[in-house]
Amino acid sequence: MLRRLYDWTLAKASHPHAEWWLALFAFMEASFFPIPPHPLLGLMCLAEPKRAIRFAAIATIASVLGGLLGYAIGYGLYDTVGTQLLAALGLT
Repeated sequence: MLRRLYDWTLAKASHPHAEWWLALFAFMEASFFPIPPHPLLGLMCLAEPKRAIRFAAIATIASVLGGLLGYAIGYGLYDTVGTQLLAALGLT
């Protein structure tokens, strides 16, 4: 299973649209998807060290935008879903 994940990550890192994949993963990880983009970022930086700052900037900007979406999700759903979820878990 790990080998398939490793191969999949390598394929995304060498894809012609790798920067878009990196931005998508960083955005999703910051808002709702709990798998970090760091393996992809690391492989991309190893493949093209001269563009490492660009890759880091892409990941940072996408992560901040994803964090804003995550905040909006929490802000908008806390009163309707969040309070019920906390009550169901006994955390009120």
